[in-house]
Amino acid sequence: MAFPRFLAFLILSGVAGCSGSGSVPGANDADGFAMDVADAGDLGNDAARDLPSDTPGDVPTDPGSEDVVPAGTCTAPAAAALANVAVPAGYCAWTWASGLSSPRGLAVSGNGDLLVVEKGQSRVTALFDDDHDGVSGPGERVVLASAPGLNHGVAIDGGFLYASSDTTVYRWPYAAGDRRDLGAAQTVVFGLPGGGHDTRTLAFDGQGRMVVNVGSASNVDTTPGRSLLRRFTVAGLPVGGLDAAAGEVLASGLRNEVGLAFDGGGQLWGVENGRDNLSRADLGGDIHQANPAEEVNLFASPGRFYGYPYCFSEFSLPQGVGGGPGTQWADPGFLQDGTHTDAWCRDIANVVPPQLALPAHNAPLGIVFYDGDAFPADALGDAFVTMHGSWNADPATGYRVVRLFFEGGTHPLRYEPFLAYQGPGETGSGWPHRPVDVRVGPTGILLVSSDASGVILAVGHRGP
Repeated sequence: MAFPRFLAFLILSGVAGCSGSGSVPGANDADGFAMDVADAGDLGNDAARDLPSDTPGDVPTDPGSEDVVPAGTCTAPAAAALANVAVPAGYCAWTWASGLSSPRGLAVSGNGDLLVVEKGQSRVTALFDDDHDGVSGPGERVVLASAPGLNHGVAIDGGFLYASSDTTVYRWPYAAGDRRDLGAAQTVVFGLPGGGHDTRTLAFDGQGRMVVNVGSASNVDTTPGRSLLRRFTVAGLPVGGLDAAAGEVLASGLRNEVGLAFDGGGQLWGVENGRDNLSRADLGGDIHQANPAEEVNLFASPGRFYGYPYCFSEFSLPQGVGGGPGTQWADPGFLQDGTHTDAWCRDIANVVPPQLALPAHNAPLGIVFYDGDAFPADALGDAFVTMHGSWNADPATGYRVVRLFFEGGTHPLRYEPFLAYQGPGETGSGWPHRPVDVRVGPTGILLVSSDASGVILAVGHRGP
C-alpha cells in the first residue's frame, strides 16, 4: 500500500525530548527501512528505528542542537522522561501521570482536570497539575466516583459525570472542578448485554443525547442486541433509569466500535476492531496477518448497517487478488448462505464502507479531533487514534498513536505514526505501553492513557 510522505520523526532513546532545527535525509523504502537519526543534544541519544511496512517512504529527520531550551508545551521535568519513544520533529513526549490502576477512558473537565477510569479499581479519578510543573504528581489526584465493574466509558455532560460497566451506565451530579467524593451513583441505563467485548464507550452529541457502544459477544457472532451503537435521550430520566433495549439503534453491524468522537461539525466518527483468525481459500487461504482492516467509520445517517459479521474490509491481499484497502468481502462463514456475497457486501445500499482502512489487529480504542492551540495550525481538525496493539499478528503490531489527516477537513485520506516505539518492530521490552484513550488537554497537549503501564502519556510541541 502506498502512502504520501509523512512528518519527520525525532527518535529519542532513553528519554523524552523535542526537536531543534534543520534536517538530514531519511531512508527511502517503506518496507522496513532504517532511518537517519536526529541528535537531540542533552535531551536524547542517537537511535534507529525500523518503521513498519504500513508507513510511507522518505523520512527526513531533525538534528536538534546541543543546548535545547524548552519552549511551547515541551516543559516537563527530566524525571518524566519517556524511554524509547518516537515522535514527529518539533514534538515531545513524556509521562504525565503514573501509578494508576489500569487507566482506560478519559474525559476533560471544564476546569482542565483529566478524569480517568481506573479499571483496576472500578473508579473515576480526577488528575490535575496545580503546581504547573508539567506532570500530575501523586498528590494531584482525587477519586470522584466508584461503582461495580466500571471499566472504560466516561463522559461529562449537562451537569453530570457519566461512567459505565459492561451492563450499566451510571451518573453523578458534577460541576467542573469538583474534587471530592460525588456520592452514590444514579442508574442511567440498565440491561446492557454483558461479557464478550465489554467496554461501553459513552459519547454525547450537541443535543444531550448519549451514544453507547455495545460490542459483539465473540469473534464472529450474530447475537441480537449487540454489535451496534445505541442512542438514548437522558433528559427527564425516569426513576431506575432506562432499559437498554429501548435505546435507538443508531448504527449496527459494528464488531466493536470502541473509539467514538464528534468532529467540529457535530458528525460522529468511530474506530472499529475487526475480527481475528480470518481465512478464505479463494483469497489466499490464511489471510489473517494483514486482514481484516480496522475501520474508521462515519455515522452520517441513523440506522445504517456497517457489515459485521457478514462482511469484512480488506487491508492487504495478495497482488492480483485484492481490490485495495477498504474493499468489502463476504465473511467466509456466511459466503454460502444464499445472501451474503461479495457483490452484496459492496452494495452501499446494504453496507456502509469505512472512510479509511487501518492495519489489521492494531485494536484502535480511542479517537479525538484536535481542537487545541499547542500544535501547528495544520493539526486542527485532524484526528488522533490510539492503537492498543495486537494478539493475532506475528510480529506484534500497533502499540502506538496515529494521526489521521482530514484533507479538506471532511475526509481522512491517510494516517501516519505519531507516538510510537522507537523500534525495531512496533513494541518490545523497552515499550510497556498500550495506548487506550486520547484527549486534548487544557494547554493543547495530547494526553494518552496506557492500561498496561498504568500511566498517562503526554505529547506537546515546541511552538514557533
